[in-house]
Amino acid sequence: MQPSVKHIGVVTGFILLGLLLIGNALVTKHRLNVQAQDAQRALHSGQVRVAIEEMESTLKDAETGQRGYLLTGDVSYLAPYNRAAAEIGSRIDSLEKLTIDNSTQQANIRDLRTLTREKIDELAQTISLYQSGNAGEARKIVLSDRGQLIMDNLRLLFARMRQEETRLDGERAAEYERSIRMSAISIWLASFTALLGLVALALFVMREQTLREKHAHELRASEEWFRTTLSSIGDAVIATDRSGTVTFLNAQAEKLTGTKALEARGKSIGQVFPIFSEFTGDKAEDPVKKVMELGTIVGLANHTVLKGKNGALIPIEDSAAPIRDDRGELIGVVLVFRDATVERKTQEVMRKTEKLAAAARLSATVAHEINNPLAAVVNLIFIAKNTSGVPDVVVQELVQAEHELERVAHITRQTLGFYRESGTQELVDVPSLIESSLKLYSNKIAAKNLKLDRDFEDHACVAGVQGELRQAVSNIIANAIDAVEQNGMIFAAAHKAQSDAGCMVRLVIADDGPGIPAEYMSRIFEPFFTTKKDVGTGLGLWAAKTIIERHGGSITVNPRQDGVAARGASFTIQLPCASAAAPANNGSK
Repeated sequence: MQPSVKHIGVVTGFILLGLLLIGNALVTKHRLNVQAQDAQRALHSGQVRVAIEEMESTLKDAETGQRGYLLTGDVSYLAPYNRAAAEIGSRIDSLEKLTIDNSTQQANIRDLRTLTREKIDELAQTISLYQSGNAGEARKIVLSDRGQLIMDNLRLLFARMRQEETRLDGERAAEYERSIRMSAISIWLASFTALLGLVALALFVMREQTLREKHAHELRASEEWFRTTLSSIGDAVIATDRSGTVTFLNAQAEKLTGTKALEARGKSIGQVFPIFSEFTGDKAEDPVKKVMELGTIVGLANHTVLKGKNGALIPIEDSAAPIRDDRGELIGVVLVFRDATVERKTQEVMRKTEKLAAAARLSATVAHEINNPLAAVVNLIFIAKNTSGVPDVVVQELVQAEHELERVAHITRQTLGFYRESGTQELVDVPSLIESSLKLYSNKIAAKNLKLDRDFEDHACVAGVQGELRQAVSNIIANAIDAVEQNGMIFAAAHKAQSDAGCMVRLVIADDGPGIPAEYMSRIFEPFFTTKKDVGTGLGLWAAKTIIERHGGSITVNPRQDGVAARGASFTIQLPCASAAAPANNGSK
């Protein structure tokens, strides 16, 4: 309550001071207007006196010109007379307008019109008589007292008019002096009032500044304590004002965002703390804006990532809380977040471990159950193949089936031995391996009328377990066949290439299907992850990756590219060349 009363008193004082200054300014303006009017009237009197002098001079010149003409007969002496006769009326009119506000001068001007008319008529009469040959009559009029009497009356009239203007000039000069004094008093009063106001303002400002410095010192000490506390905690902390402008970052926030505190201050929270959905890549909802709208603590959505200054995506968990002042008004937001990478990886490892353990148990059971009938099928194929009279085409198909059953038997043995059993490595020709896999799915390829585009290099050989490598390649080719539409295309290539690891055989299998969505790229090799809904198990690509890596190679999936032969999914497998292949671990358990 006390600060409010003080503020009201200060505002009231300044309002009264402002009103006083405004009133004084209006009075001063009025006095200055009066002073300007008085100065204008004084100037007006001077103009009237000049007009009177010019009028008197004009009449004298006219009379002088008339006498010169009568004495000499030279018409050049008539120039002043002619000029006076032409101008005298307009000069009187002008003088009348100048004195329109003075009744005394107006009466004098009426007399002036009468006398000047008589004088001009008298001059015109003598000149006319002289020009008509009556020079004697003209001189007689000149020598009479008529013209002199008119001229004396005019001189007296001009003297009265000048005396009137002199009187008015004195009055106006006195009024002008009085206006100057009043204006000076108003200016001094305004200056004194402003000085008092400035002194009061200076005293008030000094007092407030002293109090402000005291409060600022206390606030700085408090801020330093909080800053030290926030800088020391393990979580990242970012504070903003109510508009979302960053005001504070602690050391951990600097590390995660890649932005220094000095650089971040004054920037919007979106520039310093860009967050996105981990799966879709869409920009996440601004937590500061949400807190400002709701006024409560809010948390980030699940699977949110922070994009650092170097472009790296960091999974984070965070909460945002409102900052309120002592009156409970919301003045900012504080974000507290932490790097959840290790926690996410731990959860992911546990999840995969649980899935793989369950899959291992299930696979071992299934492998055990199918092992015996599988052996029977192998024996039957052997008998059928060696039966006399069987066509060669059927024998070839039975040989191919025998190879595939051998691969299945190898898989069951691996499953039962938890992948600890390894077959004997041999020289594997990659183009032949691809061709055998394509032949296996020839019926599917023919049903979809698919075009096969090959690009093989001779002697592209690797060392490995042929059955395992055929399984890996077959899994990828099967996915490609499932992905393309009718009349689609599958591209397969095998070439030798040099890399940092030495000679590698690069195998590319691509298709012109719809490709792999960007949000699935990071999960494509996860076990049990599939986009085939009802038919996929999610183990094909995972098994292929496991086999390739066990052979010292790598497998990658490339994003879809327009303008190349195959525009859909493109898998690249790199395996060490046969000469550079690592020795196999032939032990069996």
